[in-house]
Amino acid sequence: MNFKNQLAIIEGIIQGDDVDTRVDCPFCNHTNTLTIKKSEGKVMWYCFHASCNAKGNIKKEMSMKDVENSLVLSSNANIKKTFFVPENFVSIYNTEKCVEYMKKNHCMVAYMNGLVDIKYDVRQHRAVFLIKKDQEVVGAVGRGLNSEVYPKWFMYGDKSYPFMCGKHDTAVIVEDCASACAVSDFYCGVALMGTSLPESYIPVLKKHFKKVIIALDRDATTKAFDISNQLRYYMDTQVKILEEDLKYFGSNQIERVLNVKCR
Repeated sequence: MNFKNQLAIIEGIIQGDDVDTRVDCPFCNHTNTLTIKKSEGKVMWYCFHASCNAKGNIKKEMSMKDVENSLVLSSNANIKKTFFVPENFVSIYNTEKCVEYMKKNHCMVAYMNGLVDIKYDVRQHRAVFLIKKDQEVVGAVGRGLNSEVYPKWFMYGDKSYPFMCGKHDTAVIVEDCASACAVSDFYCGVALMGTSLPESYIPVLKKHFKKVIIALDRDATTKAFDISNQLRYYMDTQVKILEEDLKYFGSNQIERVLNVKCR
């Protein structure tokens, strides 16, 4: 689909002057893979699914609100953003659905071992994986617990810092938080929340890890090697192409796939 047709569909999705969202992609019909941002008159969209080439950006005439927002952003550029854990984030044991999700997707061991902090969002009905930087909560990623919750994955707070689970100097880069938790017996899982590596993650990976294993689905093979090329100047890299996400694997399967032994 050409740029003009893509733009027409994107403009039909976005509402308002400031948009930062992730939705199901209307171009490839995959779930929660299309990121759309609109700010200061600029519209940007990008689908993270490996088989989809939907992407683009355009600068439109700035509205008065865009100008005002730009001035506010400039004046607050050096102010540190603080994420406050809301009252609607409660214990996972408040609903059996959250516990079931964690067990089914092999997150419970990491939770019981204190490697991850997971809450239940009673308002949005999500399992919420807290993102921590130097023990401080800077954001969170929520996973809907049934098909009626939209979008399936939702990011709270700072989007520039990755979700990580585990204590090891080797990282396994995966698509989502559940898979990151599943590998934490072996290595430190790092969630992309997609199949592309944000530039802001690179300094974090350089600081914490000597080696990374990029473990993505077969349909993201090209993007896995793109990530390897991004990182190979800073650390050892290895690519593992998967038939399924690691969150669906038990410990024995993960041992075989990653060729490691549980510590």
